[in-house]
Amino acid sequence: MAKRYDKVRIDSQFRVRVMAVVLLSISGAASPAARAQEAPSPRVGHEAARELVGNTLVYAKPEQSKVETGVYLRLDGTGLAATRGGGEAPAPRAVRWANLSDGRFCITDADRQPWDGDCGKLSVDGARATLTPKSGPAWPGRVLAGDAWQLDPATASTRRSDGKAAIAALVGHTMIFVPEGGKREYRAHYLMPDGTARRAHNDEPDFDHWVLQGDERWSIGDGDRLCFSGGAWKEEFCAAVSIAGDLVTLRHPRVGSLHARLVEGDARKLSPAIDAANRKRAAALVGRTLLLTATDRQAATDSRLYFQRDGAGLAKQGDRLPEPMQWLLQRDGRLCVAARKRVLRDGDCVAWSIDGDRVTLTVPDRPAIPGRLIPGKALDR
Repeated sequence: MAKRYDKVRIDSQFRVRVMAVVLLSISGAASPAARAQEAPSPRVGHEAARELVGNTLVYAKPEQSKVETGVYLRLDGTGLAATRGGGEAPAPRAVRWANLSDGRFCITDADRQPWDGDCGKLSVDGARATLTPKSGPAWPGRVLAGDAWQLDPATASTRRSDGKAAIAALVGHTMIFVPEGGKREYRAHYLMPDGTARRAHNDEPDFDHWVLQGDERWSIGDGDRLCFSGGAWKEEFCAAVSIAGDLVTLRHPRVGSLHARLVEGDARKLSPAIDAANRKRAAALVGRTLLLTATDRQAATDSRLYFQRDGAGLAKQGDRLPEPMQWLLQRDGRLCVAARKRVLRDGDCVAWSIDGDRVTLTVPDRPAIPGRLIPGKALDR
């Protein structure tokens, strides 16, 4: 049986490196000729795969040099492929691509896992690409900008913007970074019209928790590059940016390409107004007990949650003894509550509203849970 592999999950060291350079790495998705001038040496492994996102990889096997395969690679690890030169050209087929933890690059049909014959070492040097399988000679290839073979109908109406036009498209909206070939969001960046930029990290693998990292300043520098200063930057950093559809391509000659999804508006709630609103909502809970009554098929059950400062508290359900709990407000306003020693998960968070001392919790596909705030630690009454 062929040995199977799972898609690589971005490891801690790689994630830290990406976070550290993500804004230094901003440069537009240049043409293959421009990339050849910027990259002084071939890129391999993860860096090579990042060069392919949003572009088309064309390669041929040495024994079939007149038959070429073109693959258009999307950010999320999906793509479309077609073969040309072997007679009748079939319709594009859905594929998946992945970086394995050992650095190998794999392309396979969408309905199966990759095996050794689908994988090889990838090298990208400007417009040239080379795939080297585990056995046999290397497959020469090239990188074409964008969906050069027009494999994806969605790209036909996609407009590309660079420089000032791309920066203008970012202002007031959110760049969300994911590992190339994956979906887990780990960084968000929000540019505001007043020249302020805010960024947040989401480092928890199983908990969608955005932590604000602070304020910076953004401006347009020489060559219509996007510049950042202040905050964590000790000096001003400038780089180029380009956008095609919702794909933001960021590039720096030392690091190569990085990518983000462009989402409309303040998608991860990073604006200062959110800070003020959450502080007010949190203050309404501190030092009080929330009495909830949830009705299930058997009977009504009372729960009491006492909120202390710094995310601590006590929880009591029915006649049970109070137990230590932890709580926090997400940047999107959701209230998260769990036992003190347990890792928080997305399922611990609910939407809630407050009107005076009346609180309502809203859980998807369940009746709303009414509650009432009581002053002090009211766990026994």
